Amino acid sequence: MSLAVLDRPQGARSPWTRWSTGPEAAQAHLLGTVLFAAAAVLLLTRSIPVADGGLVLAGLAAASAATGAAWAARRARSAAGSVAVPAAQLGAVALLHAGTGSATTLLLLVGPLWALATQPDRRGLLVGVVGSAAVAAVPALTGSSPAGDLPGALLLGTLVVAAGSAAVHGTSRRLAAQARHIGQLEREQAALLAQVQSRADELDTASRILAARAQTMTSVIDAVTEQSIIGTDRDGTIRVWNPGAEKMLGVPRPEVVRTRSILDFHLPEELTAAAADRGCGTGLEALVHAAREHGSDVRDWTYVAADGSHRTVSVAITPRSDDRGTHAGWNFVGTDMTEARATERMKDQFVSLISHELRTPLSSILGYLELVMDDEDQPLTDEQRQYLSTVERNAQRLLRLVGDLLFTAQVESGRFTLQPADVDLAGVVRAAEETARVAAAAAGVQIVVDVPDDGLVVAGDAVRLGQACDNLVSNAVKFTPAGGRIDLVLRRGWRTPGGEVVDHDAPGAAPVALLSVADTGMGIPAGEQGQMFTRFFRTSNAQRNAVPGVGLGLTITKAITTAHGGTLDLESTEGVGTTFTMALPVGG
Repeated sequence: MSLAVLDRPQGARSPWTRWSTGPEAAQAHLLGTVLFAAAAVLLLTRSIPVADGGLVLAGLAAASAATGAAWAARRARSAAGSVAVPAAQLGAVALLHAGTGSATTLLLLVGPLWALATQPDRRGLLVGVVGSAAVAAVPALTGSSPAGDLPGALLLGTLVVAAGSAAVHGTSRRLAAQARHIGQLEREQAALLAQVQSRADELDTASRILAARAQTMTSVIDAVTEQSIIGTDRDGTIRVWNPGAEKMLGVPRPEVVRTRSILDFHLPEELTAAAADRGCGTGLEALVHAAREHGSDVRDWTYVAADGSHRTVSVAITPRSDDRGTHAGWNFVGTDMTEARATERMKDQFVSLISHELRTPLSSILGYLELVMDDEDQPLTDEQRQYLSTVERNAQRLLRLVGDLLFTAQVESGRFTLQPADVDLAGVVRAAEETARVAAAAAGVQIVVDVPDDGLVVAGDAVRLGQACDNLVSNAVKFTPAGGRIDLVLRRGWRTPGGEVVDHDAPGAAPVALLSVADTGMGIPAGEQGQMFTRFFRTSNAQRNAVPGVGLGLTITKAITTAHGGTLDLESTEGVGTTFTMALPVGG
C-alpha cells in the first residue's frame, strides 16, 4: 500500500467548514447561548440594573438573533457563521453594556471571543481585539459611564483580550493539528490493519494449499508399492521411506527414518568399485556422483534386504531441494529388476547356446553341399543343381542369422570387441553397393553412390563397419518398392560440443564422417521410430507387407556405431522414405 493511499483526505472540507461544524464551534455556541440566557434572566429580574431599557432590549434581540444564526449555520454545516456570528454577538454585548453600564455584562464577551480565537486563521483574533475594545468604549461614548476610565479600559482590556485570544488561538491550532495527525494515524492504522488482515488471509490460504500439496504428495508416495522411494538428507540419512521400500527391503519405516543411512542397504565393495571407476570419493559420493554432475542418474545397483538377500534394482537418483531451492538431499526411486535381469541372462545364455549348437551342423551341411556340387566324377543334373543351390542359399541365410544372434549376445554380455585399423569408408560404401547390386536389380531399385574421390579414412574395424553398412543398404533394398531409389552419400561433417552435427567447421567442433543411406521406400510410422533399434522389433508395415527379416540388423548396426564412438540417427516419413545417418569420428 502506497503513502498516497494512506494520506488521501477522507471527505476534504474547507477550514471554515471544519470550524463551523467542529467541536470548538459547538463549545463556543453552547457557552454563548448559556451566558446570554443567564444575562437575560438577570436583566428581567433586575439583578443587573438597567440604565436604558431600549438598548438592553436591542442587545437581547441581537444576542438571540446571533445565537440562533450560529446554531442554524452549524446544523446546515455552513461556514456563514464563522466570523459574522461572533461579531454580531460582540455587538449585542456592546448594546447590553451600554444599556446597563455594568461591568458584569463584559463577562458575555467570553463566548464570542472564544469563538473568534479558535478560528483557523488570525482574522478572528483581529476581530475579537477590535470588537472587545469597541465594547469597552461604548458606555463612555454613550455617556452611560465616565469618560475618564476609557483610556485605561481600552489599554488594559485590549492587552488582556489580545493575550488571552492569542493563547487560546495557539492552543486551538495545536489541538487541531494534533487532531488531524491523530485522524491521519487512525486512517493509516486502519489501512495497515486491513493490509495485515489481507496478508494473514493470503498466508492462511497458502498454508492450506501447501498442506494439501504435502498431503497429496505423501498419499502418492505411500500409494507406490512396487517401486521403492527413498529420500535422504545431504549426508545420506533416510528421511522418506515408502511402502514400496518396506516391501522390497523388508524393513518398516519407523526403524529407518532418521536413524539409518542409505549406504546400509548397498554392498560396500560395489560402492568401492564405483568410486574407483568414476575417480571420486567412496560412500555416498560414489552413489550420487553421476547425479551431482548430470542432474540425474539411472543404473543398476545391488540392494541388501533385511534378510541378507541381494536385489538387483534399477535406481533413478535425483537431487532434492527444500522450499527455498537449496540442495537438501537425494531421492532414490528403485525398481526391482532381479528377476528381469536373471531372465535376460538366461535368454542370452540360451541364444548363445542355441547359436553354437546350430553353427556346427550348418557348417557341416554347407561343407557337404560344396563337395556334392563340385564333384566332377558324379556331375549333377541342372535340376539337381537348382535344388541344391536353393538348399545352400537357405543354409547360408540361416548361418548369417546364427551369426547375428551370437553377435547380439556378445554385445549384451559386454564381450563385443573391435580390431581397430585405418578404414577407408569410401571403399566400404562401394563394397556394400556391390553386394546389394544383384538384389536391388531384381527388385527394380536404383542405387546411387556419392563418395569423395580421395576417400575418407576413419579408425575402426573394417569387418564390423562393412557389416553395419551392408545392413543399412540391404534394409533399404528390402523396404523400397520397384522403381524406387537409394542414395549412398559419404561426406565430411563436424560435431559441435553440444552434440549437433553440422556441415561446416565451427569453434570447438570435431570432424566426423557422415554416411547416409536414404531410400524412397514405405517409411516408418512415427509412433514406432523410437523402437527401431530394439532387438527383434519389426514395424507394423513390414509385418503387413510380409517383408522378410527378424529385426536384428539395426540393433547390430547401432551397437557397431556406438562401439566406434559414433551415432546413428534416422529420419522417416511413412509413405515417403527413410534416411539413416551414421556419424563416425575422424582422427587427426
